This record gives sequence, structure tokens and C-alpha cells, in this order.
Amino acid sequence: MERRDIEQLYLRIGPLVFRRCLRLLRNPESARDAVQEVFVRALAHASELTWDRECLPWLYRVATRLCLNRLRDARPLQFQPGEDLPESAPGGSLEHRLDARSTLLALQKEVDEETWTVAVYAMMDGMTQDEIAELTGRSRRTIGKRLAEVERRAAALKGESA
Repeated sequence: MERRDIEQLYLRIGPLVFRRCLRLLRNPESARDAVQEVFVRALAHASELTWDRECLPWLYRVATRLCLNRLRDARPLQFQPGEDLPESAPGGSLEHRLDARSTLLALQKEVDEETWTVAVYAMMDGMTQDEIAELTGRSRRTIGKRLAEVERRAAALKGESA
């Protein structure tokens, strides 16, 4: 891919990447910064990227990892239920998504990055195991094992706080 191809990709796919970053970071300015960083990385890897169906998952993975790393490096997030998650967000009701986000924030130091990423895809994005497997390049069985680990750790955390 050439620079102009990346520019076209930015115009076409940038809004999808922005929505992903916004969903994770919950701050439009931070999400815009993250999108810029994702496409800077795309420029750096332009010779490796192609227009085939691999490009969007690659950008999505880079955006997710970048945002998750920013969340991990930040202080624990404080959020107001009415501000952070729209009622129409995919993945369940507002209460379910707030609970999932709280669980994910508690788990971020309990599991490795890949397991946490899988948990985010399942709990925040409402993805199926098949969708997560396709996006991450892992087998469905591996995804199932990672999600079982997340459930076990989440249950243990909830048991400790009860």
C-alpha cells in the first residue's frame, strides 16, 4: 500500500476505527488521538498492508490494543452511568454494560493482555466466540478457554468483594 492508499483507507474506515476507540476510551478527544496513532502505525506498516479483508481486522486490532494499553496505563477510570454508555449500545442493557466495564477494569491486572482483549470483545462489544476467533486469528476453542478463565477470575473477584 502507498501513502495515498492509507489516506483513502482513513477516509473510508476511519469512522469505524473512531467508534471502536470511543467505545473503549469514552472520550472523543482521546478517541481522535488514538485514531491518529492507529493510522500513523498503518503508514509505518504500509508495505505490509493490502486492501484485502485483512486490513480492517488489522486496524481494529491495533486500535483495540492501543486503547487497552492507554486504559491500563491510566489511573482507574471514574465514570458516570448516564454519560458513558448510550442505552442503545450493543452488548446488552446499560446496567449490563456498566457491570461488564467495571468487571473488565478489575480484571485488567489479573489476566494477560490477549485474554483481556478477548474479554473486551465479548463483554463490551457483544461478539460471539466465532467473531472473536476470526478477528484475533485464534481458534474458537482457544477463545472459549480464555473466556472461561475470564469468567472464573471475575467470579473470584466478585466473591472477594461480597
